[in-house]
Amino acid sequence: MFPETKIRAVVASPGNRRVVSIRDIKLRRPFSNEALVRVKAFSMNRGELNRAKNTTDDKMQIGWDIAGVVEIAAVDGSGPRAGTRVVGFSTRMEGWAELVSIPAKYLAPVPENITDAEAATLPVAGLTALHSIDAASGLIGRKALITGATGGVGMFATQLAIIGGATVFAQIRNKEQIPFIESLGPCKPILSTNGEGIEDWGPYRLVVDGVSGVILESGIRSLSPDGVCVCYGITSAPKISVDVRPFMFSGEAKMMGFYLYSQAEKTPPSEGLRRLLKLISEQKITCVIEKEASWDDVGIIAEELLNRTFNGKAVLHIE
Repeated sequence: MFPETKIRAVVASPGNRRVVSIRDIKLRRPFSNEALVRVKAFSMNRGELNRAKNTTDDKMQIGWDIAGVVEIAAVDGSGPRAGTRVVGFSTRMEGWAELVSIPAKYLAPVPENITDAEAATLPVAGLTALHSIDAASGLIGRKALITGATGGVGMFATQLAIIGGATVFAQIRNKEQIPFIESLGPCKPILSTNGEGIEDWGPYRLVVDGVSGVILESGIRSLSPDGVCVCYGITSAPKISVDVRPFMFSGEAKMMGFYLYSQAEKTPPSEGLRRLLKLISEQKITCVIEKEASWDDVGIIAEELLNRTFNGKAVLHIE
């Protein structure tokens, strides 16, 4: 029998003091390829919060990253069984709720030695970082630049590039962020808000950028002749000036965009999530959770995240 028809969920809150709030909504019945998951914890990203901030729809649900327990397995028999602890990626943005229906291929079982909070940090930030690092081969002994390294994607990308054998350079905005970067492993912090200093440490085999603007311009100028620049986000100017001559003369350098929704259509998120969970289980990478609270505080934590008042990830628990 299908469970409750009404659940509590995080929705956009246009025109109000807080960008999101918790309200009662009608539970969507899962499709045959979806498992119904009881959410225990979720991780916050600026992407979904910016959507909430810019909408006029006060019924818009919010939330990509969740960790919880399968309440009802997918009817078609795919994916984890009922009672399995899982981490999931809700592409429908329905994740920050008491219950959510997610396709089985967007779920992965969570090992016993990983907490719900740790698992919840992985879907958007972890998968984006994983696929960005995968874009470059031959990283061993070569240089990688990670911009916006104190964010969720940057945090994971820095660690993944280190264990991939690269000499890693992490761009940050202020000196107070240096201890956070150094806690991720052996890497060189580059303090820069205008691109200065980035080219001094090149050339880079890989640039992973979520900033754009002058930071990205400096990264592109610093690419090695066979380098790869992966652009996954824009926190600065969306338009930049690019000199195409280095790409033309080398014939090998690449600049590519990355969008997790498109990648999820090509590679089931469950595969990448399993890889990340294995690395965390073996303590090869870590999830730096700077904020952890009850989801009753979702509006407050959302504002803090949007205002960049802390590094790393924020995780909220549904009690």
